[in-house]
Amino acid sequence: MNRSFSDLLSKAIAGEAAAVEEILEMFAPLIDRHSSIYGYIDEDCRQYILMRVITGISKFVI
Repeated sequence: MNRSFSDLLSKAIAGEAAAVEEILEMFAPLIDRHSSIYGYIDEDCRQYILMRVITGISKFVI
């Protein structure tokens, strides 16, 4: 794992909102791609994915 990402993830696990936001920005294209239906982003699906990512961050162990 890239050291800077590892540090960022550690901060996100510790509850730093800025670190969580930065991770979400990094993965925004992937999240948008998986929440689009017929070329349009389904906002409910996008929000669901974002919630799952945010709650899942706390389950990581470094």
